[in-house]
Amino acid sequence: MKVNVDLRLKDVPGQLVSALDPISSCGGNIRGVVHHHDVRDGGRIAVNVTFEASSDPVFHKILNEWEKRDVEVAKINSFIETYPIHYLLVGDISSAEMENITRGLESVENVVSIDVRYTGAATSSSHTALITGTVSSQDTLKTLDDFFYERAQKKNYLLVRGLE
Repeated sequence: MKVNVDLRLKDVPGQLVSALDPISSCGGNIRGVVHHHDVRDGGRIAVNVTFEASSDPVFHKILNEWEKRDVEVAKINSFIETYPIHYLLVGDISSAEMENITRGLESVENVVSIDVRYTGAATSSSHTALITGTVSSQDTLKTLDDFFYERAQKKNYLLVRGLE
């Protein structure tokens, strides 16, 4: 999980290093630090830190270390890392097939967002569907690749993956 925190540190030498140490010593990975030395609140200096923690227990271990070191946590935001998806389908894709695809996508875990665009001409059986979105797991990318590949093979339409 990616975490962004606003910390309040005592305005004495060594506090920034003391606040950052628990992240690495507990197995986290620091992604960014913004030290707002000119922003003071109650005699403390504002520091914004973005880091990755491999699990909730690791994150809570870091929080416990900060409490022991008198580091105030003013705000916590956690981010879900997402991965983009892009699929282009071309061929005899009926509206019923698009409904089946949509229902199939809704049943897949870790799909964060999906956008479906479906076009075609009344004088042709050829249609195009552009499906974009995001997922929160790399395993879900594989699941969706398999899902679309199997449908394209079964329904005989062209599948293009990874348009970015």
